[in-house]
Amino acid sequence: MRFIIFLSFILLATGSPQAFAQKSKQVSVHLKNGSVIRGTLLEAEPAYRLETYDKSVWLFQKEEVDTLMTEKSINPNILYKKKGFVHYTELGPLAMSNRASNGVTTSAFSFQTTNGYKFNQWIYTGLGVGADLYAVQTFVPVVLSLRGDMTSKGSKIPFYFLEGGYGFNATSNDVDSVRFGGGATLSAGLGLKLLFNGNTGFVIGAGYRFQRSSVTQTGVEKLEDFNRLTLRAGFSF
Repeated sequence: MRFIIFLSFILLATGSPQAFAQKSKQVSVHLKNGSVIRGTLLEAEPAYRLETYDKSVWLFQKEEVDTLMTEKSINPNILYKKKGFVHYTELGPLAMSNRASNGVTTSAFSFQTTNGYKFNQWIYTGLGVGADLYAVQTFVPVVLSLRGDMTSKGSKIPFYFLEGGYGFNATSNDVDSVRFGGGATLSAGLGLKLLFNGNTGFVIGAGYRFQRSSVTQTGVEKLEDFNRLTLRAGFSF
């Protein structure tokens, strides 16, 4: 008797396993007239009751339905862009222990915006410009960017990036005997794009960043290399 009472309490508190499974089941209803409706299956008996992504509720009699298929939930507002103009704006720290010639630890912060064209899932090329703010020097990198998506499905899109170009040295200098120069810059890494509307999404990434510079003092030029772990966050569309 106690077992029956306990079981009844559990069923009232949580609902039957079948009802729970139906409420969370994503399906596509293929009608005999050729239409396909996707959403959450609320009831299967005596008819199919379906809630679509826009919260509309549909009711289909069994004789109207040709096939009922289980599938992953898809946000209809997300539209993967296969080709066309794409923009990226990203910022973040350039982390890693690296000391300048004067012994100062050169922590840095980076900002970059890139505009370009996406030819297909795997190839995007664009021109990027930004600012790298080190503790002792400031650079304005101008780079050619190459990117590609590792999948075209879902709302989480992993991607790779490769960039190379020239970092112009914009360090403020009040000492006549010292001159700062720029140099080659390159970066490479992996990222993740989180789509939330159309092809617009947040992007996060991590990789390696290299920047070469030169310091000329009393006629003697010395090269300095900055090697960094680049951490990025921003948005794209």
